[in-house]
Amino acid sequence: MQAQHTSVIKWWKAVPSADASVRGMLVELTIDSRVIEAPVGASILNAASVAGIYIPALCAHPDLPPAPLRRCADEGNDGCNLCQIEIQGVPGLSKACSSVVKAGLVVSTNAPQIQQARQHHLAKILGLHPHVCLVCPQRDGCSRTQCSYGNAPETRCCSIFSDCELRKVSDYIGIPNTTPPYKPAQLPIITNEPFFDRDYNLCIDCRRCLVACNDVRGVGCLEVKEVVTAQGIRRYVGTIAPTLIESGCKFCQACVIVCPTGALTDRTLDPARREESLVPCKAACPAGIDVPRYVQLAAEGKYGEAIAVVREKLPFPGILGRACFAMCESACRRGQLDDPLSIRSLKRIAADNDTGIWRRYSKQLSPTGRKAAVVGAGPAGLTVAYYLAKKGHSVTVFDAQPAAGGMARYGIPSYRVPHSVIDDEVSEVEKLGVEFRFNTRVENADELFANGYEALFIGIGCQGGDKLGILGEDLPGVVDSPTYLKAAAMGLVNTSNGIQTGVKVVVIGGGNVATDNARSSLRFGAEVDMVYRRTREEMPARKEEFAGCIDEGVNVRYLLAPKKIEPGHNGHRLNITFSRMALGEPDASQRRRPVDTGEEVCEGVDLVIAAVGQHPKRFEGFKVHTDPKGRITVREDSMLSSRPGVYAGGDCVLGPSTLIDSIAQGRVAAAAMDKQLGGDGDIEEKLLNDGWESKPFLGSDRAFNKLRKFHPIFLDPAERGGWNEVDPGFDDATARAEAARCFKCNLAPKISDALLPPESWLAFTAQVISGVSRESGVFQLLDADKNVLMIKGVENLNQGLTEQLGRINEAMAFVFEEAAMYTSRESQMIQAYLQTHGKMPGGGSDELDDLF
Repeated sequence: MQAQHTSVIKWWKAVPSADASVRGMLVELTIDSRVIEAPVGASILNAASVAGIYIPALCAHPDLPPAPLRRCADEGNDGCNLCQIEIQGVPGLSKACSSVVKAGLVVSTNAPQIQQARQHHLAKILGLHPHVCLVCPQRDGCSRTQCSYGNAPETRCCSIFSDCELRKVSDYIGIPNTTPPYKPAQLPIITNEPFFDRDYNLCIDCRRCLVACNDVRGVGCLEVKEVVTAQGIRRYVGTIAPTLIESGCKFCQACVIVCPTGALTDRTLDPARREESLVPCKAACPAGIDVPRYVQLAAEGKYGEAIAVVREKLPFPGILGRACFAMCESACRRGQLDDPLSIRSLKRIAADNDTGIWRRYSKQLSPTGRKAAVVGAGPAGLTVAYYLAKKGHSVTVFDAQPAAGGMARYGIPSYRVPHSVIDDEVSEVEKLGVEFRFNTRVENADELFANGYEALFIGIGCQGGDKLGILGEDLPGVVDSPTYLKAAAMGLVNTSNGIQTGVKVVVIGGGNVATDNARSSLRFGAEVDMVYRRTREEMPARKEEFAGCIDEGVNVRYLLAPKKIEPGHNGHRLNITFSRMALGEPDASQRRRPVDTGEEVCEGVDLVIAAVGQHPKRFEGFKVHTDPKGRITVREDSMLSSRPGVYAGGDCVLGPSTLIDSIAQGRVAAAAMDKQLGGDGDIEEKLLNDGWESKPFLGSDRAFNKLRKFHPIFLDPAERGGWNEVDPGFDDATARAEAARCFKCNLAPKISDALLPPESWLAFTAQVISGVSRESGVFQLLDADKNVLMIKGVENLNQGLTEQLGRINEAMAFVFEEAAMYTSRESQMIQAYLQTHGKMPGGGSDELDDLF
């Protein structure tokens, strides 16, 4: 008979609170002959978990309230009943989840009668869940798409078998022979909705998802369903309306993460990159900015705090808030529902409303007396200078141009990034004591080292424009993109000694740089054609840049490729001949290849701008290795070139790239250079220390998942004749509304792992290995976090393990099993690992991944 306990249970998470007032007075109790401390009022299950004593429980979870505190889960449900225990002086068995800690309790968790009771309740659970694979001798490594024993697909276990919590608990308790066979109930299987697949046949009615959604998150889109099946009344947790959208789901992932079976799965997650795919916006940022945090701060109008978070990873939020390629937006999970968040614009409004909170915690170390030189005042070089100066080193930046900014100033038109924004953010670098020497070209590293500089960073960008490769490309009036955009930035277009646009400009290319050239030419009063050899579908230009061209009057022409350029006539400086193209089969870029039709188009123009690519210029005086394209070769982990003490980053390493990629490489180089100069190489900063965290309670809002993207109101095309900023950014109300669309994906990784049965790890030492069998079998090597480093089948387990001693430094533990058919068993275990993790143990190799 089940003992009942009516004392109030206080919530105490698996990680004990340091605040005794929150958790109650600590008292001593004994569990399995071990004296432990726990707070009065906590559940015995909670106390045992904190003490490292495992008690099986499928309805409990470290981040969910214990059974008596759940507001929504007790209707028609008595829990899994697997957490059976004996309490001295209490008749019968008790449930650990609802039994309260008191001083002096003596508890047993592993008596024979407890095991028998657990098996009885497990049989009830498995009777309503497919389980033939759990007792199959060939279960490991099986794909479960075919069955040697002819079991019907609906009776087999699901795709998460290798990582299934129910399987691990069943293995621990032991499946009794009295377990009834599973009879398919034909419950709904839903795979056509956003993100989540739901197979209600796999639901064991543990109600974790219900508690996570309704109690913890407060979304309230789930409820208990009750249907009549051949096995009687069946209960499962489903949505309150026919679909997730109609039910008001906020796609926070909590329900999926706490589910102990395959009833709820997220098809968008990559098992090989679990945390990265849980919070893809942060993972996509090359600089590692905590995107969800600053977006959610912006939703509260805390722009100063938001920009402090951004500045923890880079010093130029205003520039990037206008010109970042925003990989985070492409990765945003919300984009798989409707539209990604306007993350870049939120960074921009935060930068424009910076209150300077970050300055309170920004530190600069005392002078070290060590000197570093930076050649190139672009995004990468400025980043290096910023962080080295903060580490106390003396930094001098050399640049051939009259002002800092690199491609941000001379390659991006000021209607996108005003020069005043660049000047403001460069001034923060100057305030750290960095010396700038403009109009100073440096092409020789030896001279810098001779002048006492101990480390050098090369960040000279991609200054060379690619040629068109056609007759007449060297005629006056034909220029490359970097040359033209630099002239525009310096006021050297349509001046006496500058580039003349004339009446008609043709820009060759279809990328973002081509749109910059075309829109800039319009501002000089020219008629502009942008000519691309494919169609709009293949054009790489970003949507908003292309829209700017159309709004402002650029004539975009497709399926034309320049063939030759000749001196002009009839009032035009040049005559250009185009070949008319048609689209053929896809090429290496997966875009359809343009094919010459043989037809030609000839017309007069005054200026041809080649926006077809850029390349770094080689300077032999640096004495560093470059690849065939002129890019400096470096180590990815330090940006160190082939020459000691010389580092490089940005476009001169990457080729034409993005501002954020250059800044990310600048961070890597700064850390490595600091180490070379005697520092610790740690450039990380914490610039927001107010304790702000994402709130786990989201609340109910049926309209949330239907809110489409908010857009800033751009400057009217009729007012864009000058160089005023086209995108004024969000106003406060719109910014908050857009930021509030965030899924708060960062909450998902904070959910603790479910408590699993103990594994029998063995220490990977010669002494322990000496006691291992000499039979054939398979062993697994594990690191300190119990990640699998190797799975290997051997003829002699003792010998095989001994041979691995000292070979893998990370190996700290191992497990093994005897197997006569050890090669077959090894293959099965590797297959199972691949199904769960999406990669080979220890990282593996592409060849092995393909093999398996």
